[in-house]
Amino acid sequence: MKKNVFTAILACACIVSGVAQTTKRTEDASWDIAVNDPAAKYLARPTKVQYDWQEMERAMFVQIDPATIQEGEYDNGTTKMQDIRFEKLDVNQWCKAAKSFGAKEIVFMLAHSGGFCMWPSKTTAYHIGNTAYKGGNGDVVKEFAQACRSAGLKAGFYFWMPRPLSAGSDTNTVSYSQLDKVQTWADADKVFKTRFQEIMDRLGSDLVTEIWIDQPIRASLGKEIADRAPKAVVAAVGCVDPYPTIRWPGTEQGQVSDPCWSMLNKSSIAKKPATQFEADKNQTQEADDPNGDYWAPHEADTPLHDHFWHFRPDALNHRKSLDELMDCYIKSVGRNSFLILNCAPMADGSIHPDDMKRYQEFGDEIERRFGHPVARVEKVKGKEVLLKLDKPSRIAYTDLWEEYQYGQRIRAYQIEGRDATTGNWIKIAEGTSVGRRKIDPIILATEVDQLKVKISSSVGMPLIRKLQVHAK
Repeated sequence: MKKNVFTAILACACIVSGVAQTTKRTEDASWDIAVNDPAAKYLARPTKVQYDWQEMERAMFVQIDPATIQEGEYDNGTTKMQDIRFEKLDVNQWCKAAKSFGAKEIVFMLAHSGGFCMWPSKTTAYHIGNTAYKGGNGDVVKEFAQACRSAGLKAGFYFWMPRPLSAGSDTNTVSYSQLDKVQTWADADKVFKTRFQEIMDRLGSDLVTEIWIDQPIRASLGKEIADRAPKAVVAAVGCVDPYPTIRWPGTEQGQVSDPCWSMLNKSSIAKKPATQFEADKNQTQEADDPNGDYWAPHEADTPLHDHFWHFRPDALNHRKSLDELMDCYIKSVGRNSFLILNCAPMADGSIHPDDMKRYQEFGDEIERRFGHPVARVEKVKGKEVLLKLDKPSRIAYTDLWEEYQYGQRIRAYQIEGRDATTGNWIKIAEGTSVGRRKIDPIILATEVDQLKVKISSSVGMPLIRKLQVHAK
């Protein structure tokens, strides 16, 4: 008798398991059909490199060089080499600051307009190895690479293409001292490529996920980047060798406007601009086109201290508040963009303790608001998504993610909440672009027990990666 009961239970379990497996196979097949919807075949899509980069969501940018000692934004060459000590510079502190607010990558400014190199470079005597830093034995780029590896962070770097003396002053961007004494554009190209190779020798192809090229209109590094930094996205406004694979949205506010599309037309960035200002316009949000043929998402950059990229004492009076930082997060990451927040160490090389505190507060607040959704549903296809809450809640944000690796398909959506008391459905949010993530702040006096997303316009079958809701 007992054997028969056990056999029956086992048989039922096998039937249930078989039904579950069949259901999953059916759902997977249905999802695959939606993924391959021919109506969405023409849409631009991210490469794996672009996708992996945007999934990191946040990065930190470190900016320090002789201009920090001079208390300015651009190195004017007046600092004596023996006065460049950075005696409290600790790259491990940079990693701690980055990780405290959830950054997965640090982009380090290795050479700015003054041409000072944070590694011993063969291209100039104006480098860290000829200063008092570590008794002339320092190589901050090597130290940076080791620290990032130990901390489990990815690395990026920023460097500036020298402007030759024969080209005259550059009046199209900013006024700066041309301390790199290169004579022709051919000389500048040689210096630029040599520096790139020196940097990559120190960082390694596996570590580098982002490269910023400043003043890149005459840059020619496409082959070198493809060979040595194949996992890196490239920010290079106005460059066509290589074409940029991420874009500057047009401000330094750490925000993008809504809607924010990751696509534009390649013809826009294929133009060879006459000035850097012209190049900017070709690639900012003004160039966005939801039907564009080229994928290049936006990276929203901003300093922790408003208008101060390098540290100087007055910067401390302009530190962004926690509310301002959260506004940046919601209006960058929460609008299909990537947030990169500047870190400006002091003249001794250390990060101000109050800055360290603010980074930690920022990370804690992101976790508090968005790390514990009260309800979530994942991997849903179709024009409508229903989400039931375990209990009636006052919600603060809806959080809609698109499966954007198959293109930005959603073109218009509306979110409704069901009033837990009356049962009536109320429109609480609407928008157009979703992409990786769209966070909508909700102002609603009543509690809701269900949410419904209605997609009124799309290219092919909409693919929802997840829908989350966060309570107050």
